[in-house]
Amino acid sequence: MRFLATSVSLAALAAITGAGCGGSGSGSGGSGGSSGSGGTSGSLAADGAVPLVTSGRYQPLAVGSTWVYNVTDTGVAYTKNSAVESFEDIGGIAAGTMGYKVSETIKTSVQLTWYESTASDVRRHHDQQTDASGVMTSEDWYTPYDLRVDESSDHLTAGAAWTLSYMDAHTSASKPASTKSITENWTTGAVNEVVTVPAGTFSALKITRTNTADGTAKSQWFVQGVGKIRESNTTGHLEELQSYTIATTNSGG
Repeated sequence: MRFLATSVSLAALAAITGAGCGGSGSGSGGSGGSSGSGGTSGSLAADGAVPLVTSGRYQPLAVGSTWVYNVTDTGVAYTKNSAVESFEDIGGIAAGTMGYKVSETIKTSVQLTWYESTASDVRRHHDQQTDASGVMTSEDWYTPYDLRVDESSDHLTAGAAWTLSYMDAHTSASKPASTKSITENWTTGAVNEVVTVPAGTFSALKITRTNTADGTAKSQWFVQGVGKIRESNTTGHLEELQSYTIATTNSGG
């Protein structure tokens, strides 16, 4: 039986001191892996706020979970809504692999992304982007996958560094199909960095990925049992979590 944890926003957090947030359930089919303890290493925010104590996966995926982000992209501000819609066979070149279908509103378009959740990481396999009328405008398949977040023990240490490569097969309604190889250098900047966003103050894992071809970099902050709370890159893009609801299941699935 599935139920929804209480949505958490800044107003709600003002009344919480040391309480955990919504559950980090496995959703239909389960997301694998074990839950860990969140919290802080004794640090406070600059304003003295105590980080919310959380636990679970750094990217909890369960059908019904939602996240709302305040986004500024090269000076343009908008709200992005993200939701886990289903747990299904990813299909295509990843046929036979079960994954979570996540929808994101990006200005006037919608992006659908299929993620596989393993015991140690979350992998992005497929993207589709549609316009306001629902017509698909582009599609990407990643081989073997584009990493979302790595929870293996050797990468959950501040200063950890590693390199990943994958292929991106891109089709577009306006351009010829293309396939390119992408190599990125990943670093773990912090494991318990205290970060304050509109949704509250958290103790976060900071990961930075840098494209070796053009030097562009993206940093993301993930919180156990919550997911991504912040993202920034070198091209003027910033996202901060405004509110979220994490769905979960009981032990019976």
